[in-house]
Amino acid sequence: MPQDKRGFFAQIFLAMMIFCGLVWIWTVAFIIAWPWEKSGEWKPEFRIVAVCGDKGEFCSVPHGELEAARAKGLFKSLDLPGDAGEAMEEGGWLRWKRVNGLIEAKWSSWYFQTTIRYKVEDGQPVLVEYQDVAARAFYFGIAAALFSLLGIYLRKLRG
Repeated sequence: MPQDKRGFFAQIFLAMMIFCGLVWIWTVAFIIAWPWEKSGEWKPEFRIVAVCGDKGEFCSVPHGELEAARAKGLFKSLDLPGDAGEAMEEGGWLRWKRVNGLIEAKWSSWYFQTTIRYKVEDGQPVLVEYQDVAARAFYFGIAAALFSLLGIYLRKLRG
């Protein structure tokens, strides 16, 4: 096997680039494979998609503040027109779509992603399942990338 003639810093740079690629791959894999929770318990921060304003724009209301917002008239309805929509709100991006008779709402920012599936019965949202992916997926991606990089270099040394 030919000896690597790159300089020390070139080898470090290559290892860092491989590590960054592995972190990205592992993090995406963890986000895709993240489990759905079917507890049926609403967390107060889960955002419910609603129709707000006179023009029928979409907005979201935290579940913990739903009754207070309804009493203040901050939204018109929880029955959404159409099959999909999206809106940029303060603190995150809201996307929703209808999937098999359920509403799937995704509230995300650069460091978290919460997806809930619910249905509206008698003007009240009923939680079916949720997926709450936070920075943990990134931390797991870093750990998996370290183990992968260690495995690659140990294999290379054994080579």
